[in-house]
Amino acid sequence: MAISPVLDIQLPRVPTLFRCPISLELMKDPVTLSTGLTYDRSSIEKWFDDGHHTCPGTMQLVKVRDLVPNHTLRRLIQEWCVANKSRGIERIPTPKQPLDDEQASHLVRQISSAELSGRAKSRLLRNLRASCKESEKNRKCIAGAGAIPALSSLVSSFQPRISFDRPSNLEDLQCCEDAVAVLVILLPLEIESLRKSIINPSLLAVLSWILHRRNTEGQINAARLLELVATDDESKSMVGATERLIPGLVKLVKEDSAYPRAVRASLTALLAIVSCRKNLVKAVQGGVVPPLIELLSEASRLNTERALAVLEFVARCAEGREALMDHSLSVPMLVKIILTVSDLASERAVGILLLMCQADDSVVQAAASEGAFTQMILLIQADNTSETNHRARQFLKLLRGAVPRECMHDFAFTMPF
Repeated sequence: MAISPVLDIQLPRVPTLFRCPISLELMKDPVTLSTGLTYDRSSIEKWFDDGHHTCPGTMQLVKVRDLVPNHTLRRLIQEWCVANKSRGIERIPTPKQPLDDEQASHLVRQISSAELSGRAKSRLLRNLRASCKESEKNRKCIAGAGAIPALSSLVSSFQPRISFDRPSNLEDLQCCEDAVAVLVILLPLEIESLRKSIINPSLLAVLSWILHRRNTEGQINAARLLELVATDDESKSMVGATERLIPGLVKLVKEDSAYPRAVRASLTALLAIVSCRKNLVKAVQGGVVPPLIELLSEASRLNTERALAVLEFVARCAEGREALMDHSLSVPMLVKIILTVSDLASERAVGILLLMCQADDSVVQAAASEGAFTQMILLIQADNTSETNHRARQFLKLLRGAVPRECMHDFAFTMPF
């Protein structure tokens, strides 16, 4: 008999009839196959999705996958849950019926309808998003009905009506944000070719517009969609060429540093964009360096690693190195990160410092004055990757001429050269 870690009481044993034969857990949405056996919907759908064509209990071939809801059994399970509420059992909710192909197609046709107002489409899109969240089957059904191209066309259609220079039409903005939110849910299901097919200048212009609005959730979804569609150099170049798009992502880092989800979405999108060499100078011109340097003092481990990854790409161009050297906190923050955040953060911080030092001797002296020499010795002695060691040894060779003789003497027996 199980014990609840929260209530510290013994939970009642779940009757065998109420357990799914596949998961052995309490069924939340029991459905019956043509063979007469009942399973939890999520378990049997996964069984079929894995390529099986039989009933797992009888191994009989199931030609029609119509899953018939077992309402009687579900009500019995709910009554049992209510009867055992005082013993820590929560009542299972009454499940909604999954969408069928006809319902999904009708919803997609409505999305494309010119007769519906923006407000009506927003309501429809919120319902569509709720259906997507209910089950994997719903998501596949909606995507299979052509929702992704329809949603992309809907977002793109707003481009002629948007402007950075006048107040937003709130109805248009809400409709765009709702459509983008559904696309973010559906796109991971699709192959890369379909993701690429929806990207166009009009859609990117609308995403840039959303990034400059004040709705954090909408900004997060716009950044996440950019990450999903920026999959090759061609699409990344298109993203980089979109007016005010990179500054919009930078704005999300600067203004929403208190929201880790917003920072994460922005950094992940920026990382996808700057991995294309054509976008490096555009990122620097978009002001990416200062907020990322300032973010390093307060970000989580994962966001610190992402910010450093973006900065390491940026440091590969002369304009990026110059922007890093112009910021008074660059060298102190990068040296401070070494050995204090993670192995990956240390590797990236050393890589950025190395690129800066190789470009300008003054950075060597600045790094030495911040204690980089000692950090490199400790880093090499630590159990790190060969790449980190390689970078640290290169950096140490540059630092030797900038370190006082007495410091060199202190490390005489541990010097790796």
